[in-house]
Order: sequence, then C-alpha cells, then structure tokens
Amino acid sequence: MTGIGYFIKRKIESKPELEILDKHQKVLDIHKKMSEQGLDISGLNQFASMLTEKSSAVQSHVLDLNTKSVSHMQTSSTEHITQTEMNQMASDSYNRSLVKMNEVYAQLMSKLDSDRTEAYGSAQVKWNEYIEAHARSVADMYKGGSLYPLIYYSELETLVFERTARLQSELDELVSLGN
Repeated sequence: MTGIGYFIKRKIESKPELEILDKHQKVLDIHKKMSEQGLDISGLNQFASMLTEKSSAVQSHVLDLNTKSVSHMQTSSTEHITQTEMNQMASDSYNRSLVKMNEVYAQLMSKLDSDRTEAYGSAQVKWNEYIEAHARSVADMYKGGSLYPLIYYSELETLVFERTARLQSELDELVSLGN
C-alpha cells in the first residue's frame, strides 16, 4: 500500500470518530445555551408538550369546523345542482365560516390588553390581505371559467377554518389561564 493510500484509509477510518466528536460538541453547545437561558431538560420537555397540545387543539378545531361545514352542505339538496348553485353554496359556506371566525376573533380581542389587541388587529388586517391574494392565485388557473368562484371560495373557506382554529386555540389558552 502506498503512503497516500495509507493516509486515505486512516482518514476514512477516523470519520466516525469525528462525527461522534461533532455530535458531542453540538450537545455541549445546546446545553450551554440552555443553561444561559435558565432552561433544563424538564423545562424543554414542558415547552415541547405545550407546543404539541397547542397543535393538537388547532387540528381538533379545524376538524370540527370542517365537519360542521360538510354536514351543512349535506343537508342541502345536492343531487342535481348546477355549477352556479355550487358556486353559491361555496360562497355561502365561506361567509358562514367568516362569521364564525369573526365571533372567535371578537371574543379573543376582548380578553387581550391594549398592546396585544393592536398587534392582533394589525396581524388580522395583513392576514385578510394574504387570504385574498392567495385564494386569487389558487383560482387563477380557472379564471374566466364557471369553476373559478367555487375554487376561490373553497380556498378562502379553508384558510378561514385554519385561522379560526388558531384563534380558538389562543382563546382557549387565555381562558384556561384565567383571562
């Protein structure tokens, strides 16, 4: 074996050791940062648990909202309907979801202090701009066609469900904290 081959072989053999050292260095860096911020593993686990619970609550609220929307559409006569009627149903469904979101938003705003009220108000304005632009971009593929309104309102409704679920989760958390 040549000298270069020997050094290459030694380099390859030491790679797992370097990876282990790198991993230990990263763990030490994380431990140092946690110590600087007064965190321990228990606190980190509590934080992870809180985030998991919040995510589950949001998913539960979205599922509940979707179930209510579907059950409302099933109570309507959908056996033989026109595209125009489907578009109207999508618009009506979106408007119902918007009413629900605004109710939850108003309840949440009533629980917040003035600084947070201002921040949420600003975020809501930006969110409204976002969903309009996003729904238009999704439905643009159908622009000029009779399917455009159905796609547009369905996308808006989906985004409103997600926002309502997040707002409801925030409201539930505030209520559980006694606010």
